[in-house]
Amino acid sequence: MTEKFWAVVGSSILFLVALAIVVRLSCFGYVENYELGYQFDTVSGKTTKLVNKDKTFKNGYIYTNPLVFIYTIDLRPMQVSINANNRVLNAKLVEFNPDGFEKFIAMHGNANYSQENLKDILMSYAYDDSSNFNFLTILKELKNDNTQTNQVVQVTNQVVSDTISK
Repeated sequence: MTEKFWAVVGSSILFLVALAIVVRLSCFGYVENYELGYQFDTVSGKTTKLVNKDKTFKNGYIYTNPLVFIYTIDLRPMQVSINANNRVLNAKLVEFNPDGFEKFIAMHGNANYSQENLKDILMSYAYDDSSNFNFLTILKELKNDNTQTNQVVQVTNQVVSDTISK
């Protein structure tokens, strides 16, 4: 009897753990406090920001049905720069502006945009002066005014005698 009892208890615990993992992966999303969370409903095709009633962004665990996916966009400022020969020629401090969320998703699609993913995207728009993108805010621009493009560097080769081999 005890072997059968422990087999039932063990299989019940294993079933509950597996069920908890499936529910966590399919019904919950997590949004950090520095991220903009948004949801994509696969049934209706609608993408909406996760906003509280007081217009602040939701964060923490978000419960949804399994047909709704939670995605995030990192809102922290980041430095983007143009480098040449390990020297920074131009740098900008940029951040994602949540007001342009709809345009950004229309252009780039639904995904989790961490700083690593977002940095290259925002860099391409930060240095494009032809259009104004409402999802990009440039906080600070740093230019290297001391850069000279027509520098001549003279290199002289000296021959040093090798006294050991003589």
